[in-house]
Amino acid sequence: MGSDVRVAAVGDIMVKRAEPESMFEHAAPVLRAADVTFGNCESAYSTRGSRNPAVMGEVCAHPNNIKGLSYAGFDVMSLGNNHFLDAGYDAMFDTIEGLRDCGIITCGAGANITEAREPAVIERNGTTVAFLGYSSILFPGFAAAEMKPGCAPIAVHTVYQQVHIEQPGSNPRILTFPDPQDVAAMQQDVERAKERADIVVFTPHWGLCFLRGALADYESVLARAAIDAGADVVLGHHQHIIKPIEIYRGRAIFHGMGNFAMDVYMEQHEWSPKLKAFRASYPEGVAVGPRDDYPTYPYHPDCRQTMIAQLDIVGRQIARVSFRPCYINPAGQPVPLVGGDERFDSLMTYVREITAEAGYATRIHASGDDLVVVTE
Repeated sequence: MGSDVRVAAVGDIMVKRAEPESMFEHAAPVLRAADVTFGNCESAYSTRGSRNPAVMGEVCAHPNNIKGLSYAGFDVMSLGNNHFLDAGYDAMFDTIEGLRDCGIITCGAGANITEAREPAVIERNGTTVAFLGYSSILFPGFAAAEMKPGCAPIAVHTVYQQVHIEQPGSNPRILTFPDPQDVAAMQQDVERAKERADIVVFTPHWGLCFLRGALADYESVLARAAIDAGADVVLGHHQHIIKPIEIYRGRAIFHGMGNFAMDVYMEQHEWSPKLKAFRASYPEGVAVGPRDDYPTYPYHPDCRQTMIAQLDIVGRQIARVSFRPCYINPAGQPVPLVGGDERFDSLMTYVREITAEAGYATRIHASGDDLVVVTE
């Protein structure tokens, strides 16, 4: 269908290779065809800084890799995540500057809480789109404050409820709640952004990584609060695997768009004790060791499925929501799939299944090379 503006969006991105443009060899034509292209910047890009002792491992690449992001056509990226401060403040500011030098504006992090909560606003063909980035996945010290750099936080509180009250040590029910003050602040941000933009995109770093279809309670609460405040779509990331798609008040909630472009070199001798313990918690989601067939991508085969979410805007309103199925090849590159490809059909079935398992009645159907999400 025709549109005034097409927004393309993808999940987690970390490029770390000698020829960074090669990461997007297959996907760039689809990404660059959009009027606005968004992604989650899951890495710092700098030669400065040192490893943050609070994190499990340092995710930081040479700034030369930003060329790959520019080549792919990214216009907006969120830094509201749990890796943007892996190498400290200097590396964070280098990343923001490097992205902006390449024409990529950012949201979700900044020199203080006011800057971190500022939307990234972009205008195309008479339509203005604002992106607000936040993270609920936070290491100590990552949240911005009045006089402290960091990301825009939405803290989440976790309660472990004993199911069988008479049985000490029995399996708990895990309940999660977004912090009311942070939710209120986010809703104020959305309302202010709506005064400046036709379309507001709420893009949170949240959820449960590596687990098929699993959602935390707070996700829908937070997404619906954003939509109630005026957000037009929710584009989630962090979980490294595709998650269910929810519809609320005619608005699409992508709980997780999955990995999109992640160069991960995992050698056993380089793993920190924290990272080893983390891996042990997800035996079905993280590779037991380096994969010879996927040397830069050591994730479970389900994590090779990914997507490019697409928003077609007509008359300053989202008229169509869809996504282009993609598959990550052995070189770690995302490859857009075409209708009729066995992997295209497999991904469609997978998204339908996990969405139904989450209790959502979202309808998804194929249209050419896209999967359309029915929002009515």
